[in-house]
Amino acid sequence: MNNIGIMPHSGKAQALELALDLVDWLDSKGKTARFLPDDAVVVGCPEKGMAREEFICDLDLVVSLGGDGAMLRAANLAFEAASPVVGINLGKKGFLTALQFENMYPGLEDIFTGRYLLQERMILECTVEGDRSGEKHYALNEVVVGKRELQWMVRLEVGINDRYFHYYSGDGVIFATPTGSTAYSLSAGGPILDPAVDCILLTPICSHSLMDRSVLISSESEVRVVVEREKAMPSLSFDGREETSLPDGGRIIIKKASRRLKMIKSADYSFYNLLRDKFDFPEAGK
Repeated sequence: MNNIGIMPHSGKAQALELALDLVDWLDSKGKTARFLPDDAVVVGCPEKGMAREEFICDLDLVVSLGGDGAMLRAANLAFEAASPVVGINLGKKGFLTALQFENMYPGLEDIFTGRYLLQERMILECTVEGDRSGEKHYALNEVVVGKRELQWMVRLEVGINDRYFHYYSGDGVIFATPTGSTAYSLSAGGPILDPAVDCILLTPICSHSLMDRSVLISSESEVRVVVEREKAMPSLSFDGREETSLPDGGRIIIKKASRRLKMIKSADYSFYNLLRDKFDFPEAGK
């Protein structure tokens, strides 16, 4: 690993300071650091900035400095580059990150010497029928079909593998990966899934029907969502970014992406230990 992309949380002074220190440390190890242009400017090394297309070329590792939000941003770019990503936690939960900032350098030493766990995480692919650009959107955590106006319900028809499944009225629907099951979907009442499970998790948001609950859909299935606009203005977002409005009768196709995200964890990583620690589960016998 020689070409290292650094993606700091631009709104955290600690992340920017750490990024600048990391540049010097990588240089001492004979490795080359690079940033996206805006990040390079705020960190204070504009000469390290590269346009996105150049940044992802021959990229060996992406290092995220921040919390889970910064990690999601870095993961999106790492997926595009087909490069592994590792998160350094400077936030609160840090559910997606692998290392605490105080252990960053020993942790990176382990990675550069091959002492790490490489996980492949499922990614969702989303397309909007009728979108002239034909652009595909990707999400590590979730795709959310929601609404902009709080006072109105949005109505969505959901089909699975070209067959009608259900009609939802409420604040929207979350389509989450197992990785994303501990994020927005969990807040909406969805279950916690081991990231090794392969499925698409459908969780309604404040459904108008008390019978609507989360549904686990095979990862081999293709989900179709048809939006009825009426008074509400439906919106579509991916890991909390790129919120866009949808036209009346807009059709959204959601499925498992053909590739997976390469996510680096420490060699002793355990999802269940992480779950216990982050959610403050009681110790045995207490």
